[in-house]
Amino acid sequence: MKTLLPIILFCCVCFSVAGQQRPQFTQYFQNNYLLNPAVAGIESYTDIRLGFRNQWVGLEGAPRSLYASIQASLNKNDRNLPSKKSRAQEFGKRKTSVNKNNRFHVKPHHGIGAVAQMDQAGLLTMTSFNVSYSYHLPLTGSLNLSSGFNTGFVHYRLNRKDLDLVTPDDPFLIEFNNINKLDLGVGLWLYNRDFYVGVSGIQLIRSKSDISFANNPRASLQPHYIATAGVKFPIHKNLNVIPSVLVKMAESGMTTVDANAKMIFADRYWTGVSYRHLDAASVMAGINVNYFFDVSYSYDFTTTDMSRVSANSHEIVVGFKVNNKRRTICPEWIW
Repeated sequence: MKTLLPIILFCCVCFSVAGQQRPQFTQYFQNNYLLNPAVAGIESYTDIRLGFRNQWVGLEGAPRSLYASIQASLNKNDRNLPSKKSRAQEFGKRKTSVNKNNRFHVKPHHGIGAVAQMDQAGLLTMTSFNVSYSYHLPLTGSLNLSSGFNTGFVHYRLNRKDLDLVTPDDPFLIEFNNINKLDLGVGLWLYNRDFYVGVSGIQLIRSKSDISFANNPRASLQPHYIATAGVKFPIHKNLNVIPSVLVKMAESGMTTVDANAKMIFADRYWTGVSYRHLDAASVMAGINVNYFFDVSYSYDFTTTDMSRVSANSHEIVVGFKVNNKRRTICPEWIW
C-alpha cells in the first residue's frame, strides 16, 4: 500500500463515530455564512469569498481545503443612498441631513447564496455544493433576527488508482467508492450593531444507507450543531476589540471550541489571535484594501503531538464586495 496512514488518519478524524466530517477553518468569522445559512444577505452588497487552508504542512496526505461562496441581499433598505428622484422633483425642496444611525435600521428582506467546498486528505476527496435562502426581520429599532436554510449534496471519492490493497475486497474501502449524499442545514442569527449570536444545524438529512452494521460499515453524514457569538467593544474612535467564540458538536458527542480576539484599526486593518481547544493556537491579520477588496492570513501552531511531524497550518481568505453602493470598507454587521 502506497499510503495507508493518510487514509486511516482522515477516516479516524472525519468518518468514525467519534469524529467531525466538516472542514475546519480558523478564519470562520471572516465568512460566518459557511456555518450558518441565516447569514446570507446580512450586508447591503454582494459578498464573494474565496478561502484556502493547507493543514499540517509536511505531513503526507494532510488535509487541504478550499471554498468559494457568494451571498447577497434582496430588497434590503438603503436609506443613505442618494435619492433617485430627478432634479426637477428635488428643486425647491429643503435638503435634509442624513441620520447616520439609519444605516443600522434593517428593513425586512431576503437573502440568497451558494457555497462550494472541496476537502482532500490522502486519497479521499470530499466535494459539496449548497444553495441557501434567508429572511431578515427587525425585532426592534436596533435588534434583528434572521432565519435560513440550505440544501445541496456532498460527494466522496476515493482515488483507488493510487491505492495498493492488502485486502482487495475490504468492504470499508469499497463503500467509499464515489458516495453521494443529500445535505440540509438550518440556522438562526440574532444581531445588532454591537453583537451577534447564531445557532445552526448542518448535515441533517439521514437516509437508509446511513445505517451502520457491525459487519457492513456504512459511510454516513453525521449532523453537526454549531453555536457562535461575537461582541464589538469600541476602545477608541479608531479601535474596536471583538472577542468571539465558536462551539461545534457532532452527533457522536465530539465537541470543538474556538476562542478568538480581534482588533480592528480604523475599519481597515485588523489583527487577532485564536485558540482551538486541544488542537492549535493561531495568529492572524488582514486588511480591507478598499470598498471592493480585502485579504487575510492566519498561521496555526499545532499544540498536539501532531507538531512532531508537521510544520503547522496556513490559511488565506480573499473577499470581494460587489455592487457596494455605500462604498462600505468594513462590514457593518459581521466585523
